Amino acid sequence: MIAPASVDDVPRAAALLGATYDDRLITVAGVRHGFESVLPGDRRQYWRAELGGELVGWAVAGLDAFASSPTAAFVAITVGEAHRRRGIGSALWDVASAHLEWIGARRVLTFSRADAGTKAFVVGRGFTVESTETASAVDPRTIAPPTTGPEGIEIVPLSRFADDPEPVYVADRESALDEPGPFDFSGTTYETWRRLIWDVPDCDLELSVAALAEGVVVGTSFLYADRETGRGGNGGTGVIPAFRGRGIGLAMKQHSLSWAAAVGITRVITQNDATNAPMLAINARLGYEPFAAGHAWVLER
Repeated sequence: MIAPASVDDVPRAAALLGATYDDRLITVAGVRHGFESVLPGDRRQYWRAELGGELVGWAVAGLDAFASSPTAAFVAITVGEAHRRRGIGSALWDVASAHLEWIGARRVLTFSRADAGTKAFVVGRGFTVESTETASAVDPRTIAPPTTGPEGIEIVPLSRFADDPEPVYVADRESALDEPGPFDFSGTTYETWRRLIWDVPDCDLELSVAALAEGVVVGTSFLYADRETGRGGNGGTGVIPAFRGRGIGLAMKQHSLSWAAAVGITRVITQNDATNAPMLAINARLGYEPFAAGHAWVLER
């Protein structure tokens, strides 16, 4: 029933994940990139669960490539709704937990929806709630076209930096260091950022934006998109501390959503930590409507 997964399992895994999580943009290309971009230092492993030849569960565990601590890790376990309460999740957790112990993980992060059954499963494995997040969505066609932006700020597509994205990395990393929530981005190198953010196939450089002040990147807003299905997901919006409070975050998202609507995107999803008041206010102003809640959990081993 439980076995190590291979890249051949990716299409079925993407279908399972997409059917389970309506608060994420999940594509075959994105799942395949996650699988194929693994480096030895990630210590990452995937597993599948099958019943009668049907893939009914999926799990992944490994070190957190963005964190500065070499013992920070993550785990994610998914079981199709029709196959829950049969011990599949427990079996996947057993193999993932053994792997985490083997790689020396001491702080393990995971995310879940806020339903009672899922919370009971996570609590039963020793995790405690780290934070709460809200998933919201908007139809970008309902967003008014952007007007004049903040004075002295130019909003441009990230495709302008296709040949040299390092200036985008510098601003993105600085703005993320104090982002509310459970993430630790302090160990993010340029190589890791390229591999796990910039080079992800769903990262649409024509719809993602940068804010420039005298030609220097001071803010970024990533949009991941599946143009074929008209779905999108915000991949992070941030402004470096020295330029906050000027409406740059709002302007970036207005431009990004406007460009998304123009190419046929009809739904954009975002997730925000419940304590991230500035971004929640921006989303409310743009018309994002909450539709799901979730939690980040931490297990100290």
